[in-house]
Amino acid sequence: SLKPESYNRKMRVNWLPFDVTSPSGRRIEVKSAAYLQSWTTDFPAQIQYDIAPKLAWDGKSYATEAKRNCDLFVFCLYTALTRDKFILDLDYWEFYVLPTSVLNNRVPNQKTISLSSLLKLEPIKTDYAGLCTIIESIKI
Repeated sequence: SLKPESYNRKMRVNWLPFDVTSPSGRRIEVKSAAYLQSWTTDFPAQIQYDIAPKLAWDGKSYATEAKRNCDLFVFCLYTALTRDKFILDLDYWEFYVLPTSVLNNRVPNQKTISLSSLLKLEPIKTDYAGLCTIIESIKI
């Protein structure tokens, strides 16, 4: 089975219009959110992710058309509701994998998406251990 260690450990190229490339070449955009935020202690944060189409930079110039420049999104959610939890404890993380084509078809011009709206698009939910397998097996 695939493990996160199988992903390319080279330094990320800053101008790439996506975050990670899978072993099979899938271009992945990673978004993260958490219920707890450093600026508030009163209540859990509303979960929102940036999904706006962007102008890609190729190192020399910007593209002329804004688009989502990846094959799929991985939406990460840190679920701890108290500050005594350790952020690197993977038991408090959920991962939702969604092909970019679903966003392009269902919410083509939308710039942000709430967790509840994301869940209506039926992403594949996984834990960290299953993430690589889902990334490589999901139809894009």
